[in-house]
Amino acid sequence: MEEAVSLRACMAAHLPAAAFAVCVMRCVQAELIRFDPKAAVHVDRGDGYVHLYGEAQGTAFSLLLTDSEADEWKADGPYALDRYIWTELGKKGIFPMQMTPYLQAVWLTES
Repeated sequence: MEEAVSLRACMAAHLPAAAFAVCVMRCVQAELIRFDPKAAVHVDRGDGYVHLYGEAQGTAFSLLLTDSEADEWKADGPYALDRYIWTELGKKGIFPMQMTPYLQAVWLTES
């Protein structure tokens, strides 16, 4: 797990905010599909924004981040954006079904 944390810290330090946000959203996308194979989760990147949206666990969701918001989350730590996204999904009733190594890193790694 330390290697994954180091890699994520390197990504947070060196990737542009939008590229980092897409990477984070794809991690969230993969977990949502792992927990709910019927989920339809999409990540779109436009001019100045990144959008995570779809349906998982029977609930529709949409999370839009501007590049500047993504940059702020990136500056807060390698897993701060992940925690924000999972918290927002939780507010909609979408929760992880089990603690995976990725989710352990998200919730147990200090920013």
